[in-house]
Amino acid sequence: MIRMNYIFVDFENVQETDWERIADKPVKVVLVLGEQQSKLPVAFVKKLLRYASQVQLVETGRSGKNALDMVLAHYVGAIRVKDPEGYFHIVSKDKGFDALIGHLNDNKARARRHASFSEIPVLMNAEERVSLVRRQLKENTSGRPKKRKALESRIEVAFGRALSPAEVQDTVQGLVRDKTVLLSDTDEVIYAP
Repeated sequence: MIRMNYIFVDFENVQETDWERIADKPVKVVLVLGEQQSKLPVAFVKKLLRYASQVQLVETGRSGKNALDMVLAHYVGAIRVKDPEGYFHIVSKDKGFDALIGHLNDNKARARRHASFSEIPVLMNAEERVSLVRRQLKENTSGRPKKRKALESRIEVAFGRALSPAEVQDTVQGLVRDKTVLLSDTDEVIYAP
């Protein structure tokens, strides 16, 4: 089963959106617009329309301290009720969302805050995926996989089981190419010193 990734963008805080990253991914984006974003540039709307089936616009229609944050939190909760197995990403530089993320995680939801689209694991390109896995393997040396299947499983988990089998294999091959790991004839994983 492929897990749906819900990306909530605090558009008052982060206007950067790399729409090409969501193409053909198990992703739904909720773009939460503040009262100041009542007029969007035509070029932006044209890009947005290419992915209309994956994007929802939400206008807060309210002003005031944290008005957009409260509306965004409401939509996270509403979607979580419909899909408790989803992965919830909030794109914002506002660390105030960390309390919501902590609460979701405490209640067995998968959730993280990111400063940009490029930090969301399911939206990473092959090079970015390899870099992330390499960093994780170097930071946690005690629990590293010893067999290829275990390494593949670790990669799947790291990306919320949202990668295709081909993307998982591509990530393994990237780790081999950059000499982070070597694979023996018996599929044992050997780590570079």
